[in-house]
Amino acid sequence: MALSAGLLAVTTLVVTASGAGGAAASPSGDAKGGKTSAPVLPARFTQQKVQWTACGADVTPKAVPGAECGWVKVPVDYAAPDGQTVKLRVSRVQAKDHSHRLGSLLFNPGGPGAGGAADVADGNWQAGAQARARYDLVGFDPRGTAGSGQIKCPDGVAQEPENPPRTEAEAKKAFDDGARRARSCQRASGAVLAHMDSVSVARDMDVLRTVLGDAKLNYTGYSYGTFIGQQYMKLFPGKVGRMVLDSVVNPAADMRQVARLDVKTSDDAVRRYAQNLVARGDHRLGATTEQILQRLTTFAKKLDRKPLRGADGQEFTNATLSTYLGTAVSGEASWQRLTPALASALHGDVTALDRLDAEAAGESGGKKPTPQEEQTEENESLSMSAVLCLDSPSAPKSPKEMLDTADAFARQSPLFGRTYAWQMIDCATWPIAPTGAAGPVKASGAAPVLLVSYTDDQLTPLTNARAVHRQLDHSSLLVRKGQGHGAYASEHPSPCTDRAVDRYLVGGKLPDKTVNCSR
Repeated sequence: MALSAGLLAVTTLVVTASGAGGAAASPSGDAKGGKTSAPVLPARFTQQKVQWTACGADVTPKAVPGAECGWVKVPVDYAAPDGQTVKLRVSRVQAKDHSHRLGSLLFNPGGPGAGGAADVADGNWQAGAQARARYDLVGFDPRGTAGSGQIKCPDGVAQEPENPPRTEAEAKKAFDDGARRARSCQRASGAVLAHMDSVSVARDMDVLRTVLGDAKLNYTGYSYGTFIGQQYMKLFPGKVGRMVLDSVVNPAADMRQVARLDVKTSDDAVRRYAQNLVARGDHRLGATTEQILQRLTTFAKKLDRKPLRGADGQEFTNATLSTYLGTAVSGEASWQRLTPALASALHGDVTALDRLDAEAAGESGGKKPTPQEEQTEENESLSMSAVLCLDSPSAPKSPKEMLDTADAFARQSPLFGRTYAWQMIDCATWPIAPTGAAGPVKASGAAPVLLVSYTDDQLTPLTNARAVHRQLDHSSLLVRKGQGHGAYASEHPSPCTDRAVDRYLVGGKLPDKTVNCSR
C-alpha cells in the first residue's frame, strides 16, 4: 500500500476520453498539450464476461470463504485496441447483504506496483463494516504487476549507489549501468513496458467497471492509488461514483518537487525525534534539539569525507546513515533502540546501527520469505520504476545534471538530500520516454469525492491532501489524528474515520468540507 519513502514521483497524464467504449473527447480544462485520440473499444473488451472460480494459490494460499477470482482482458495500447492484449487478474468477495447490494467497490493498494487481487481474496483489505455489507469488494492487479502479466528485468533496475557519485566519471558509470539494466527490462518485458502508465491503468479500471456491470465507478484507492483515481476522474468525470482517496498523492508536483518534499518530511521527522529526546531529558545525543541536529549533520559530513566500517566490513557512508535515519525514525516505537545506536555511531562505532536490522528481523520472527513472496516483492520494485518513469518527465537526464541536482538537494539537507536525489537514477536512465506532465486535476463535472489523510503521514504528507482538496472542483477532506499511512479500514481501526467513510460510500453523504477525527 505504501509508496517509496525516498521517492514518490507523481504526474498528471494528458489523455481524455468519454468512456471505456466511447470515442475520444476534447481535452478538458485539466489537460495540457495536444489532443490524444482513442479509438472505440471493440465489444470483445466491453462485453466480456468474467468466469469467476475459486481463487488458487497463484493469488493467495489463504482465500477467505466466498472469494472468487477471474480474468479481464484489456488492450496493451488503447490507441491500437486491435493489437496485443494483457489479462488482468481480478478477485471478488460479494456483498454480505446481497439483497441491498450497491454494486462493486474497486480497490487499489497503491505502490505503484502493488497488486490488489490478493488483498481482497485473502481478506487483508475488507473496507468498513457498512461498506463491506453493501458492496462486492473487487481487487485487481494492475497491468504488468503481480498476476497481470508481470514485467521482467533480468538485471533489475538502476538503484541509487551505496556511495553517491561525486565526479562526472563516477556518475557516467552509474548512468551507463542504469541504461544497460533498463534496456534489458525493455527486451524481456515486451510491449506492455511502454504502457504501464497510470492513464492506461485508469482506462483499465473503466473496462472493469463496464464488465462488472456498474454504471459508475465506486473506488477506494490508497497512496499511489489516489493518483490513479484522479486520472480516472479526469478521463471519465461522468462515470465517477463514490470515490475515496486515502493517503493522497498530489499530481501537481513533479518528481523533483516530490523528492524535495520527501527530504523535508524526513528532516522534520528527525527534528521531532530530537525534540522528543530533549523533552524526556535524554541527553545522549545532545542537550538541545539544535545541538542534536548539528551533531548528526556534522557526523553526516564527516562520513562524506571518510566513511567508517560497518559490522559486515562494508563502508558506512552518509548514504548509509540516511537510510537508517529514514527508516528508523518512523515513530516513537523505533526511537528507543535508535538512540543508543546513534550515540555509539557518533563516537565512531557504527556496528550498533547495523545490528538494528538483525534485531528487527528477530522481532518479526526472522521468517524467510517464500519464493512467491520474494518474486512479488521484486515485481513491485520493478513495476514502481516502470510506472513512475512513464508518469513523470522531470528526472535528471545526464550525469552532470544528476550531480548538480544531488548537490542542490544536499544543500537543502545534509542528512538526506544527496541520497534521495540519486533515487531518481532509474528514471534518469529509463529507455522509454515519459508521457506525463505535472499539473492539478480539477475533474470538472465529476461527482464529489472524499479525501482522507493522517495528520502525520511520512509517505504522503497531509499537505498533499490539502493541496488536492483545493485543486478538485468538489471534494471533502477527512483528517485522522495520528501517525500512519492508510487511515480508512486500517489495521488500527478508527471508529470515527470508518463511520464517516462508510456513511459516504453507503449513503452518499459527504462530511463537511474539512472534518477531523481525533481517534
